[in-house]
Amino acid sequence: MSERVLLSPLAQLNQHIAGFSPPGAELRSVQAFRESWARISTENEVTHAVQRGPENAGPLNSHMLVLRTLGMLQTLSPDYLRRFVAHADALLWIDQAGNRLKQPATKAKATRQKR
Repeated sequence: MSERVLLSPLAQLNQHIAGFSPPGAELRSVQAFRESWARISTENEVTHAVQRGPENAGPLNSHMLVLRTLGMLQTLSPDYLRRFVAHADALLWIDQAGNRLKQPATKAKATRQKR
C-alpha cells in the first residue's frame, strides 16, 4: 500500500504549474523581468556605495580604489559588473554562513571549559 503525502496548498500549486511547463523552462517575460531587476538593483547598489564612500580618502585608499573601479565598470560594462557583484554577493553569503556555523561550536566549547 502506498502512502499519500499531504502537500501544502502552495506545494500543490507548484506541482500543478510544473505539470504545464517542461522543467527548467522559463517564460521570456519572467526572464526579461529578472534581468532588468538585477541590472537596476546592481546599478542602485553601486551608485549608493560610491556616494557613501570616504570623502577625504587619499589616492591609494583601498576602499576608494574599489569604489572607483566599480564606478568605471558600471560605465564600461554593466553586464560584467552585474555578474561580478553577483559572484561577490555569493562569496559574502558563503563567508557569513561559514561564520554562523563556527559560532555555536565556539560557544559550546567555552561553556564546557567553564564547568
